[in-house]
Amino acid sequence: MPEGVGARGGRFGYRRPYAILNRLINILLASVVLILALPLMLVVALIILLDDGLPVFYVGRRLGQDKQPFDMYKFRTLVLGAESIIGAELLSEQHQLTLPFGKVLRDTRLDELPQLFNILKGDMDFVGPRPVRPKVYESVCRHIRNYDQRFRVKPGLLGLSQLMTPHSTPKRIRSLIDNLLIRKKQKLAWDLWYILFTAFMVMRATANALWKAFYRRVLLERILSRYDEKRRMERIRPRDAWVAFEYQQEDPAELVRAVLVDINEEALLMTTKERLEKALPEILTLEVRPHVALRGKGVRKARCRGRIYRELKLDDDCWGYVVVYEPVSPLNFYICHQYLLERSVA
Repeated sequence: MPEGVGARGGRFGYRRPYAILNRLINILLASVVLILALPLMLVVALIILLDDGLPVFYVGRRLGQDKQPFDMYKFRTLVLGAESIIGAELLSEQHQLTLPFGKVLRDTRLDELPQLFNILKGDMDFVGPRPVRPKVYESVCRHIRNYDQRFRVKPGLLGLSQLMTPHSTPKRIRSLIDNLLIRKKQKLAWDLWYILFTAFMVMRATANALWKAFYRRVLLERILSRYDEKRRMERIRPRDAWVAFEYQQEDPAELVRAVLVDINEEALLMTTKERLEKALPEILTLEVRPHVALRGKGVRKARCRGRIYRELKLDDDCWGYVVVYEPVSPLNFYICHQYLLERSVA
């Protein structure tokens, strides 16, 4: 099969006349960004050093173009030995392996800055599908339809699915988004627009994360001497969110619609005007109306299994219920993390 041609005859990546120009632009951009980001990188390295000691950088094996392995650089956000513990799994909050400052780095994608050196070496481009770990590819990704299309181009520092979806998004969904990027043939004008858009979104996410850290650690704790409860997982308070479920055994079926107050990766708090006299049905529907313009209009729905963990009497007209939930499929898992937990940068 000719280089750059897909199984259905479509082209992927740059046409040959632009390959050299693409390389020169990537070297120029990486050099400029590296110079501008160097003060920030030194600060991040110092924080990691004071937080957990050496090493400051993580070096991990990844698959590049044509599945050629290379060493990818990142700032270390996990405890030492984390990769051997995770294995071929995807990192989640349940692993409890993230350093205190590591969550901020991962949420803002600042941990990826050392990959500028990978771009200078020629292992990666600025824009492209994110590189995959060999173990994850063998156990999860190689069986995904059309996943191998990504290996026709260099992996990227900035991936479309990385920006638009949370870290925990199933690989099958991320593959569909990345293949959209590959089919654009990585036109230079589109690449430059995407780099500028990503820079804006990362700066916005960074400013938001730093403000939260300042508000909690400095303003509340240091100045006002007020302390939040120490929780293992951060609670998100989505606006315009509900929990809907139906008791099918009733005639007619009884539909209950509760307000979703807050949620994390394991449990949610919902309130109802009347006490629930029966156990929850097997399937709940979590609903939310996104407020970010890029996510479109309408309500997003995620089907989950749930059980009541605790009942709370809030006042005369309101009952609260802590519900442990689990999405029923990878797609519903993605909807929970993207729209209810708001884990993506964009």
